[in-house]
Amino acid sequence: MEWKHEYAIGIEEIDDQHLRLTEGISRVEQAVDQAEGWSAVHGALGRLASLAVTHFAVEESLMRIHDFPQLEDHADQHKRFYADLIALQERSLTTDLTPKRVEFLHRWWDAHFQEFDKPYALHVLKRKTLGPLQPEAPARPAGAKPAGSGHHDRR
Repeated sequence: MEWKHEYAIGIEEIDDQHLRLTEGISRVEQAVDQAEGWSAVHGALGRLASLAVTHFAVEESLMRIHDFPQLEDHADQHKRFYADLIALQERSLTTDLTPKRVEFLHRWWDAHFQEFDKPYALHVLKRKTLGPLQPEAPARPAGAKPAGSGHHDRR
């Protein structure tokens, strides 16, 4: 799997993590394609799982900070991918993995990035640029002074 410029979302820390995840997926694919043996495949999957845990925590924290409305759906996607990744890693202990078996890593990444990462990045970048949306203040009756604007003379 190769890094593509369109994987950049404009948030430097996330872009760096996406690059490392892409390299991690590529490393798993390489270990399987070249039949490097169970320990190389298992190790590559373990490193990818570690990268994923860190990345998902950072992404979800960023979404929480910026009140991203689809946080729950996004986090569910992360949990499912991580569970599948761990299951694959456990399977690698007893079975030689085939390229077809690890193909889901690449497919998941492309689909997840397009469907989930781009929308949250747009949301975060808008909020960073424009600031959080402020709720509208309730309308005051005509002639009413704002609360706390009364001037009381205490002598």
